[in-house]
Amino acid sequence: MFMQIVIKNYILLLGIFISAGSVTNAQILDFLNRVDVVLDDGTSVTMYGAADTRSDRFRGEYYYLPTNLRLGQKKDRSKTPEFLFMKYTTEERNDAGGVGGALLHFLMEWGLTAAQEEEVQQKLKAKINDLSAGNPRFRSITNPRLMGAADLSTDPENSFEIISAVLRDNQSTPTLVTSGRAPTLPGGKVAVAAKLEKNAAQLLAASFEKARSITDVSVSLLFQYKLLMPAVEGKITVDWTKVDSVYRNYRREARHYDGGSKGQSDDYVSDYEKDTLFSMMRETKAVNVELTVTDQESQIAQDMVSAFMEYFLRSVSEKEFRRPESEADNPERSGQKDYKYGYETYIVDRKRLEQKVQRRNETYTLKVRLPITKDLVLTENLSSWYDNVRDNKRCVGTVNLNDPFFDYRDIYLILDLDAEEMFGKELNYVTVDIRKRRNKGNDFSEQITFDKKFFVDNGNRTIVTYSRAEDTNPDVFEYKAQWSLRSGNVYPIDTSWTKGSWEGVTLAPPVMPTPIKFEADLEDLKDLDIVNVSLQLRYYKFGKPVQTSFNITTSSNVGYLEKDIFMDRNTQGYAYRMIFYHKKKGQLATDWDARINTGYMYAVIPDELRNGFLEEMIERGKEILRGADGQIIKEDSVLDQYKDLIITN
Repeated sequence: MFMQIVIKNYILLLGIFISAGSVTNAQILDFLNRVDVVLDDGTSVTMYGAADTRSDRFRGEYYYLPTNLRLGQKKDRSKTPEFLFMKYTTEERNDAGGVGGALLHFLMEWGLTAAQEEEVQQKLKAKINDLSAGNPRFRSITNPRLMGAADLSTDPENSFEIISAVLRDNQSTPTLVTSGRAPTLPGGKVAVAAKLEKNAAQLLAASFEKARSITDVSVSLLFQYKLLMPAVEGKITVDWTKVDSVYRNYRREARHYDGGSKGQSDDYVSDYEKDTLFSMMRETKAVNVELTVTDQESQIAQDMVSAFMEYFLRSVSEKEFRRPESEADNPERSGQKDYKYGYETYIVDRKRLEQKVQRRNETYTLKVRLPITKDLVLTENLSSWYDNVRDNKRCVGTVNLNDPFFDYRDIYLILDLDAEEMFGKELNYVTVDIRKRRNKGNDFSEQITFDKKFFVDNGNRTIVTYSRAEDTNPDVFEYKAQWSLRSGNVYPIDTSWTKGSWEGVTLAPPVMPTPIKFEADLEDLKDLDIVNVSLQLRYYKFGKPVQTSFNITTSSNVGYLEKDIFMDRNTQGYAYRMIFYHKKKGQLATDWDARINTGYMYAVIPDELRNGFLEEMIERGKEILRGADGQIIKEDSVLDQYKDLIITN
């Protein structure tokens, strides 16, 4: 049903969120209330004031964006930088069994130090006084205060990137281990550990010691944060039928696509294509922007439209970040700007696009203050960090592996950072048993327990040291891990010993968080006398089938919700069905189906419901299992049908 003005569900949700501002602790930042300062040591700090959701006045509580990426330091008195570059060799030549190479291991963190926070507070007050002369909104701020870091989010798979010709080459660097995710809190650490072969070790050492301007290793952290845009007069109308047509024509003409099996691999929009595609959408009126703005609002309006176009593209695609490519790897990037982190690619989901096309037209009002997601990339090179540790024998050195020093060996245990947020939700702790069998004497054994307190006190890594003694085989140790679950059980029940590696043992939790977004057209549901729609999911958690439901009620005027489920790491999808609650007919259920993880589910109304053929849906509705979310399904034949699709190994 066409509506003259349809307010998008996420905007309705924002309106409810703002109206409940007195009862929520969520941090909302004001797009217009931005302050930038430069500290005496050259550190740039960008801050945003907390948004007043009931008016457009500026508030004096400021939060800073990630800055000051640096090496971590030990918490003891030495304050030793957490950096190790150790070149090693043996007395024997390579052809006689000798080895040579290097170990590189370092931890990084971001955030202002206590002294820097004090300096920011002083400069913030001075900067507000300067800004007040040109902007009357800043005059209402009488006591500006730095409250801390801004709330951040990250992509679990694409938020931490190592940029290095040596470390990214599998032959030069046979082992590269990272903690895998950018920390969202200041002081949180990310880790990098690498084992380099001899030529790579020499190249990297040369870039450290001789190439003074820059080294071969840079690190990039990708963050996202929310800003509340100001309202403007206007609306944006989307004709999804035209959008689909323009997109198909663009794919065919820009990539010479003429049908066939290549279609799937061509369903993407790269970062250097999206502006061209957006221009075509506006020229053809597939996306019609109607704004009434003054000169003072013109930049704000442009930012609003840019934010909407990003949201518009994200509504039918998944955003991915790719590693940087050279022009030889990808000729399409010839002449494009240099991307420090990588480049964005939007993988178009044909099912989501087809669902949008069925809805035909949507109109978005811009009178509501719209929240937008901004990306921030923090990139630094190891050059300046290395200069501060080059003369520190605890950080940089050369050893001969025949040296008696190696009568002792270190075992590095690294816990995946995903586990930190699971402690208290799905996990209590993880226990790691280590053993080293010796040829002579007693075997070595040690047990380490990671829990929430361990994270706070020590971070996500620890070292276990043992003596070689008279053992003739010092290069082999074994470990096994067992996870304590919130239910009181342990997983796995029976553990087996696994051979370890000196580069580090990374412990990944058996389950991983999977975000699920569920959306429904409330007006369409109301027209069919549907009062509630439920998305029922079945998936494997800790090796057992469980069930979770998402519910959207038409009376709430909120047609969108999002939450995480925790699935087994070796699975890639779930079984699902929709349950529609009819005013007169009661529960109407669809058949079960399977879905590979997309993170997005839309309540598609079945044709039999629209056409009144409800008998089969009524019968299926009678078979609905009751129980709380996360319940274990003891006898479940649904997931058995899709095991080959869902389980990856």
